[in-house]
Amino acid sequence: MASLRRRGAGPRRAPVVGSGAVGGRRHRRWGGCGCGVVAAFVGLAVIGYLAEERESPREARRLSDAPATGLPRPADTGLPRPSAAARSASAAPDAAGVVARVVDGDTLELRRDGGLVRVRLLGVDAPEVGSCFARDSTARLRELLPTGSAVRTEYDTESKDRYGRHLLYVWNARGVFVNEALARGGHAVGELHLPNRARHARIAAASDAARRAGAGLWSGCPASPKPSPPASPAPETPEAPEVPAAPAGLPPGPSAGVPDVDCSDLDGPVWVGDADPHRLDRDGDGIGCDSR
Repeated sequence: MASLRRRGAGPRRAPVVGSGAVGGRRHRRWGGCGCGVVAAFVGLAVIGYLAEERESPREARRLSDAPATGLPRPADTGLPRPSAAARSASAAPDAAGVVARVVDGDTLELRRDGGLVRVRLLGVDAPEVGSCFARDSTARLRELLPTGSAVRTEYDTESKDRYGRHLLYVWNARGVFVNEALARGGHAVGELHLPNRARHARIAAASDAARRAGAGLWSGCPASPKPSPPASPAPETPEAPEVPAAPAGLPPGPSAGVPDVDCSDLDGPVWVGDADPHRLDRDGDGIGCDSR
């Protein structure tokens, strides 16, 4: 019996919550759960960071795999980006005019600003209509500037000439500088139209190259030698008129430098011959005042 009582057979005491062994075990259990929650949050953060790091290289590869356009990427200015229609309109060629017709090798008409303007190409001079190579020059300008095609133009110092034509440098829809192309092909001659000289050096160099190569009119229209002016006949020396000899005893009449003289001023007849400045010879026999 004594051994049974020593082994705890007596009455038991009710445990106090939060104290003793049971309270310690509960406290340790809740403390362990708190550490687990924190660890879970940390794990999720690490997983999200690693996922973002893995996505960034993919995005970089996607951008690098995009087709190259050769153009720099626009900087982010913070302004709203233009629409696709606006971007396509801004990429359209600068059409300063539309070709209405070509008149000759250096003259044309453009439709611009709702009207028709006549244009004289600056820096070149093409053959006039009806002269050698005029048809070739006109045909070449029509090839460069087809009717209905768009052009870009540029003024120099003067905007118009005395005939009201617009003085212009012209580029066609392919970007060809038309004035220079005419000179380079020998379809026009480079010519300085003062005071308009902004692009004269370029056009003159093209014209010189065409002349050296014998292009276009430089060989198609050989310069004919200018005819020598006819030799003018030697001027005929007029024969001196025969002056009749003065009759003996007649004094010479008054000279021309003397103030007007009448026969009443003289003593008698005088010899005047063919020269009678004072009109003294009334009958034309060379003797003045002989019929008083």
